[in-house]
Amino acid sequence: MPLLTILHQLPFKKALAWVTIALVSACVTPYEADFKQQPESVVVQGFISNEPGPYIVQLVRPANYSFQGYSIGIQGAKVYITDDVGEREDLVETRDIGQYKTLKLQGITGRTYQLHFEIDGKKYESKPELLREAVAIDHIYHEPFRSIDPITKERQLGGWHVYVDTQDPDERGNYYRWTAMHYKYLLTTCTDCWDIVRCLGPDCIKVANDALNNGRKIARQEVATVPVECRNKYYLEVEQQALSREGYLYFKTIKQLLENTGGVFDVTPSAVPGNMSCLTDPDEQVLGLFGAVGITRVGYVVDRSNAERAACPPVLPYLPPGGIPPPCIPCVESLYRTGQKPRFWDL
Repeated sequence: MPLLTILHQLPFKKALAWVTIALVSACVTPYEADFKQQPESVVVQGFISNEPGPYIVQLVRPANYSFQGYSIGIQGAKVYITDDVGEREDLVETRDIGQYKTLKLQGITGRTYQLHFEIDGKKYESKPELLREAVAIDHIYHEPFRSIDPITKERQLGGWHVYVDTQDPDERGNYYRWTAMHYKYLLTTCTDCWDIVRCLGPDCIKVANDALNNGRKIARQEVATVPVECRNKYYLEVEQQALSREGYLYFKTIKQLLENTGGVFDVTPSAVPGNMSCLTDPDEQVLGLFGAVGITRVGYVVDRSNAERAACPPVLPYLPPGGIPPPCIPCVESLYRTGQKPRFWDL
């Protein structure tokens, strides 16, 4: 179901949660609310990590809250990032409206980073964020699960759950988030190209802390579910992120917003614990998060050759009458497609 359709069916607080998740992947995102008018606000999404940049910061403003409402990217902002040793980098505006990126900045573990920006003379900033040391993934593995066929009512292979094990450090106060992306090779483009399949929704927000198992092994943490589909290899890249407490609470609350059923005890949008504020007007509500994240990334392949399905048909260009293939399509870089070979593709 398209995200816009989903948003049209949601109340304001859940629509806000969907926008926040989608901002991780897009700069201009459908936004809808039941209320006709809400206080104007800025929504921020950005991260710096121990991995090479560029790092992206997205600034949007929710449009009027009507059925056709959208979040509109903010142009012309002055955006920069500072650290605790006095270094600063100004971000440059990209062709994507509301998106700003670094050019040279490299996140360094142990340093503290802060986002600053100015819009129409009003100044905003994040709380300082410590870039924590990435925690290694000790083991990644998958296990099959079975489900009931809705037509035959028989139990069949439903797919595979992918898990990781990791060792929590001895010190208290560690916070984690796990994400996974699937890359699929395309044969209809002029050059090598991969589709990037990202997971959205409450089931895709996987966070944890060490309050109950400090210094112990975190075992069987589910990070992805692989569908059966057909018999071929399924390539994944899994991230294990070391978050700040603020980052952990932010994603945990977003997950809660999406899972709530609309009862009287639902979390309100203002309760989403971001780390942004307006220096010029402290009463202005600023939504979103600028985070510093220590990332461990691994590649993994689920071999589906023994699946109870047929082999995947080859993806061939369409041949019109006469047998002359159409021109190939270019591989256009985006958040959902890339011409850069995935790091672990040759696993």
